[in-house]
Amino acid sequence: MKQPKVGLALGGGGLRGAAHIGVLKVLQAAGITIDAVVGTSAGSMVGALWAAGLSPAEIEHIFRNLPANLFPTAVGCINLVLYILQRLGILKCYKLQSLSLPQGLLRTDFLSEFINQHTNERSFNQLAIPAAFLACDLLSGKEVIFAPETARPFLWQDRKKQFFFSDQSLGTAVAASSAIPGLFLPVRVNGRELVDGGLKANIPVHLLTAWGAKVIIAVDLGFAVEDSSADTIIQVLLQASDIMGQTISDLRLEGSGALVIRPQVGSMNLYDFHRIPEAIDIGAQAAEKALPDIRRALQQLNHHPTPWFWPLTDSCAKK
Repeated sequence: MKQPKVGLALGGGGLRGAAHIGVLKVLQAAGITIDAVVGTSAGSMVGALWAAGLSPAEIEHIFRNLPANLFPTAVGCINLVLYILQRLGILKCYKLQSLSLPQGLLRTDFLSEFINQHTNERSFNQLAIPAAFLACDLLSGKEVIFAPETARPFLWQDRKKQFFFSDQSLGTAVAASSAIPGLFLPVRVNGRELVDGGLKANIPVHLLTAWGAKVIIAVDLGFAVEDSSADTIIQVLLQASDIMGQTISDLRLEGSGALVIRPQVGSMNLYDFHRIPEAIDIGAQAAEKALPDIRRALQQLNHHPTPWFWPLTDSCAKK
């Protein structure tokens, strides 16, 4: 496999991931060719659709019409209340002894089917743009990489710390990469319980480095600081995931040599579908401001085959 020259890393961030679409629209309009895309969580969702051959405009249409039941519940409210009362010792009944909670509040099977439907069930070996998405094995803590078989020699660098899958559907990879522990059910693959790749790297720039990319463009959706308190279990889990993800992202980006685009989307809840157009516009604005630095990096690439450094603008940070 030919190693990519220019790679794009799309970070996680829930519905804020719609900002990635704005970035793709700007890159396409500027005629910038991306040789490989990697992503985690929301980044894997946008990345999968794009890698399968959909245009940014088509992806935008899909996001603007996301179904309300994209994340169906995994446990009924009544059962949840009864279970909590039982565990607290408030409710004691023999018939309730078999009550138990699932591994998450929301299911991911609909998301998997949704992605497979819009990508015509393409495999990683049938993509228009080579792609790799990140998840985490819940029990071992190992990094899980979904990628084309041709990428195996580059990306599967440590068998003691990584799993590599090239035979899974895009839908399975996206669902696994997006499964925030406690909020979503883990995705079972080959007997493994897989969860959100943000546990390992919310912006997997290290995959592009291993792949051999000379220019790495990373989209960091940042930490969505809430002005109000997190007053539901879903908000608590999302906020905790954000905090953890941003900490890991900062560590991964430091010294990566990546050009980092940071759309300032702010906070978005899991069902803030009405704010998707706003997030797309914010992503596009951030990418427009970053274009001079990106173009300069590509010009340098044509003259120097090895990594380089260049002055920064306020719109595009390079760590």
